[in-house]
Amino acid sequence: MKQIAIPALLCSLLLMGTTACSPVAKGQDPAKIKVELVSEPALVTAGTKVKLIAKITGLEKEEGAQVQLDIRRTDNSILPDMKEALPMGGGQYYAEKTFDKPASYSVYIHLYQGELHITKKKELIVS
Repeated sequence: MKQIAIPALLCSLLLMGTTACSPVAKGQDPAKIKVELVSEPALVTAGTKVKLIAKITGLEKEEGAQVQLDIRRTDNSILPDMKEALPMGGGQYYAEKTFDKPASYSVYIHLYQGELHITKKKELIVS
């Protein structure tokens, strides 16, 4: 009995020692991620192409991040328009859009990175 117990005890101690020292992967804290929406030109007018830029800060790494802009009229009178945003570098992503009518729009910025999905809502006025 002692011959089996001693090796089993040693194996248990070895297993506990190796797992206790293994590094733990840290996840992204969603609360640290901030999103700002800017447009070029700053004043958005109907019938003119505009560049919508999502500025994202607080990401631990940008690799693998994807951004989509979900553009809706605030009164939900039209279907959403989904735009795949392209990376500009430095945490900035852009998509181009021509708004057909002056109105108030809600832009939902979707950030995807691995298992992370964050959505931020921003308002945009088109004159």
